[in-house]
Amino acid sequence: MAPTAVALTETVEQELAKYRNTLDLLDQGAIDPDKEFKPFRLVHGVYGQRQGGTNQMVRIKLKYGVVTPAQMRALADLSEKYTNGISHITTRQAVQYHYVPLADTPDLLRSLEEVGLTTREACGNAVRAVCGSPNAGTLADEPFDTDPYAEAVFQHFLRGPRSSTLPRKFKIAFGSSDRDPLQQVNIQDAGFMAVVKDGKQGFRVVAGAGLGSSPQAPVLLYDCLPKDQVIEVADALVRVHHQHGDRTNRAKARLKFVLRKHGDEGFRKLFEACLAEARADGVKGRVLPDTLPAANPTPIPAVAGAEGVWRKANVRSHRLAGLAVVSLAIPRGDVPAAEMRRLADLSEKYSAGDARTTNDQNIVFRRVKIEQLSGLYQELVALGYDKPAHGLTDVVSCPGASTCMLGICLSKNMGTELGKALAAADLDARALLGRINISGCPNSCGQHHIGTVGLHGAASKIGDKLVPHYVLFVGGGDEGEQVHHGSMICRIPARKVSQVVIQLSRWYAEEREGAETFAQWLRRIAGAGLEAAAARAARNALKERIAPLCAYAEGELGEADLRDIGADKLFSLDELGAGECMA
Repeated sequence: MAPTAVALTETVEQELAKYRNTLDLLDQGAIDPDKEFKPFRLVHGVYGQRQGGTNQMVRIKLKYGVVTPAQMRALADLSEKYTNGISHITTRQAVQYHYVPLADTPDLLRSLEEVGLTTREACGNAVRAVCGSPNAGTLADEPFDTDPYAEAVFQHFLRGPRSSTLPRKFKIAFGSSDRDPLQQVNIQDAGFMAVVKDGKQGFRVVAGAGLGSSPQAPVLLYDCLPKDQVIEVADALVRVHHQHGDRTNRAKARLKFVLRKHGDEGFRKLFEACLAEARADGVKGRVLPDTLPAANPTPIPAVAGAEGVWRKANVRSHRLAGLAVVSLAIPRGDVPAAEMRRLADLSEKYSAGDARTTNDQNIVFRRVKIEQLSGLYQELVALGYDKPAHGLTDVVSCPGASTCMLGICLSKNMGTELGKALAAADLDARALLGRINISGCPNSCGQHHIGTVGLHGAASKIGDKLVPHYVLFVGGGDEGEQVHHGSMICRIPARKVSQVVIQLSRWYAEEREGAETFAQWLRRIAGAGLEAAAARAARNALKERIAPLCAYAEGELGEADLRDIGADKLFSLDELGAGECMA
């Protein structure tokens, strides 16, 4: 069934016409491709790709991960028509197409808008998509529905007066429970967590956080902001970035550097001034319809065999009686067109069309009737989407050197190999309760700083040979009111990574204390929270413990070791270029 086209507004029609006309001017040589066209196309979600020429990556903003069955079918159709047939789910719940010919982008952008999807401000110096936990509205301990506020903030900034003229990108996320493992409010420029304080509902608000090559924890602005002030506070934070972000040094232009420069109190003063300015300009919010039904979850019945294992790993109770929330593990976040169409059918058949993407590159069906779990399981087995989700074997990775100009290593290939190796290893089940995040370079698009185990691509020489490596981080996590940035330990040759991670998991099983989680054990042995000298000594001790696993014996280094995982040529840095996230 073909998706029904959405009538486009005059604003969108004018925008699409301007995009096509600007591309025509580029083809005529009338505008500069770097100084004029590049920033223009980035604001429209069109991003240059590693292979050069006309290859583009196109990013689609899925507001807080919502994707309807009709939109899934459109994504499938358009991926086949314009790309390599793959829809890639990102760590901010977006969908990316790769290998899109530049000449096709005007028609692609129009086709997306016609099914209610936009690429506007998905890249560039803009307010990016508003993220929200895919569990919002389904958890038993949520005080109220955060989706209406995420939607209001998304709409407030889309095509807003400052939304595409910032010093650098600006990211926003909403969470509905501190106990939700899929919330990520503490790594954003602005994070809003639903809370109840002294009997009053509101949002805990944090700001100025970020990852990248230099992670930053946020500053707390409000313990419990009244719900009707969310839009004005978000607007004020964008104004802080717009007015005080560094427009001369692109490497230090994110909001986190404003926080570092001015400190917590100085940042709060800048924020208060911008908040007064926003209110004077008439920016204000309101309390939205946000009441959730009383929680009455139904326990998930246990069953035997493989389905029972799947239920334990991927199924949990919805807050409403008789319903379940089901996680679909999507390898590498890549959904081929044929599978996307099947997921659209399954979403309609089993989840009342209620599906969302996740920040660990999966999909969640949010309204599955418990009596239909077995039927859904069989269909997911046929698709290969029945593997454990959200755990150590469900590796998160950015595209890395496969398409990104900044990518050093083939991080997606590393993720595939590592996931398979962990699944095949004889590990204690508790050791698999964690998260592995891999980035192709230090910039943390794969969020390696908040992985239980984090890895980013690097290059090092062994003797006179250039060998792909990964830098190991341990103990990261965005957990409730606190974010833990992983401790950097050492460099590991790419071919040795699986061996090291498996051994860490085994050491944990042998050495954990009581109910200590894998992340907590890693933080303890890496000295997290200790004073500087003691922490450094702990990291060095762990590095020395790992070193024998990484070492090559005399004559052991072979040609395979000089190739990246899955590569058919020797590893080199020849294809590195200027990343357009810095454009």
